Amino acid sequence: MPNSEIVNPGTPVAGPYTPGIKVGNLLFISGQGPAQGALDIEEQTRTTLGKIKIIVEAAGGTLSNIVNTTVYLKNVQDFGKMNKIYKTFFEENGVTEKFPSRSTVEVSNLPLATMLIEIGAIAVL
Repeated sequence: MPNSEIVNPGTPVAGPYTPGIKVGNLLFISGQGPAQGALDIEEQTRTTLGKIKIIVEAAGGTLSNIVNTTVYLKNVQDFGKMNKIYKTFFEENGVTEKFPSRSTVEVSNLPLATMLIEIGAIAVL
């Protein structure tokens, strides 16, 4: 089955990966991280979800099309703050029920020293 590369317009890719791959009606979004300079978990969560939104929209979908996310936290103590922003972000973008399924795990390190969060996603378009 042929696949299509989906990129995050205006954001350079920092490695040998594709931000999103569309295979049939499935979109697999690589782990996205926060904007440079985002300091706290709230801002990092918001900017990371913003990147995911751009990718899913570039593939022709909306946040409502996301069926699964995986959240990697550097510190599980940030779960409550992340969860609040996560819920608000989806609600502000039209998802008020049937949130995506989600796994959240604590990891010892993320690619950049200042990263507190990384999120990957799967959407059905």
